[in-house]
Amino acid sequence: MKTLYEISSHETGTVIIRRRKIAKALRRWLRENEVAFNHRFFVA
Repeated sequence: MKTLYEISSHETGTVIIRRRKIAKALRRWLRENEVAFNHRFFVA
């Protein structure tokens, strides 16, 4: 079982990432650049 992180925004589209650190970095970058985004995680 692996945790997958899904981040979607108008600029990047929908991105599915396996690594938590990379997902956190992308969310931080989107916040700093004031980009609206949605995120969720799920186990597959």
